[in-house]
Amino acid sequence: MDIDAIIRAAKLGRERKDAQVETCTVFAAALYDVLSAQGIQCEMVTVVPKGLEAWAHALVAVAGRYYDSMGEFSADIYRTRAKIHPKVRFELDYRADARCECYEPEFDELHAFFVNVLTKTLHEPAAAVAA
Repeated sequence: MDIDAIIRAAKLGRERKDAQVETCTVFAAALYDVLSAQGIQCEMVTVVPKGLEAWAHALVAVAGRYYDSMGEFSADIYRTRAKIHPKVRFELDYRADARCECYEPEFDELHAFFVNVLTKTLHEPAAAVAA
């Protein structure tokens, strides 16, 4: 299954960008729930740049790869997204996290939206071909 393609094909609208900053835990929880429902072994992870504890981002790990609302996530992908110059050195610290209570109840509707859109995209014919 091409998780990156499923995330990119999902019609998330403006919520995709919001999930990069304010609602990353809600998206990660939804992705975790959808993948788990499909029997895919995954785990919640928080990434923190080493030496910069003020920033953290929720991800889902599957078979050694990490995913967020933009698709696959890695140090190189983050460098490109954040427009970090190639000569600037940085490291990311991936920490195990838990699914339970990872967001406030006020985000239940957003979580349901993410689950619905991801599930719908997962079952579209194009997703089946990518699998």
